[in-house]
Amino acid sequence: MRGWWRWALAPGMMATVVCSTAVTAQAEPGTDVCSLATDDEFQKARGINPAIGMIRTDPPVLTEMVWGPHCDYTPGAIDLFSKKSPEAELERVLTLTEGGKTRVPVQGLGKRAFFTTIYPDDQYRRRGLLAISLGDRILAISMDPYGDEPLEATRPKLEGLAKLVLPRVSP
Repeated sequence: MRGWWRWALAPGMMATVVCSTAVTAQAEPGTDVCSLATDDEFQKARGINPAIGMIRTDPPVLTEMVWGPHCDYTPGAIDLFSKKSPEAELERVLTLTEGGKTRVPVQGLGKRAFFTTIYPDDQYRRRGLLAISLGDRILAISMDPYGDEPLEATRPKLEGLAKLVLPRVSP
């Protein structure tokens, strides 16, 4: 399994990885978070120059986590916190990933949208994370920094990706 969440799983928490087409047929409407962005769109948002070409990878993988659906992309992930208490689950994940200590409000994406970091002191797992409240759900988009860029450099990239993704989220 790839992604920041594999490190966030507590003992006894299991995730089942399945192909997104199989989950789409079984999932509740609007829960296939892999349909919110293509891997190419995610890479472009990260700053991969299309003239050079996209990094070919496996297709995004949809996984059902204890908090809701998770889609793992090569340079990041999209999560929909929709089970139990979404705010409490996000807080739990941020605690497990040593993230969320600094939260910067993000304008234009709702009252409670914020940018933070996860694993900020680990050069191999660090990521920027943008959390957007959707009422009774929370959309979280995370992205690896490109090369040695600072984590804060992921914020405008995540905001751009969020503006692409948000209209695709089912109500």
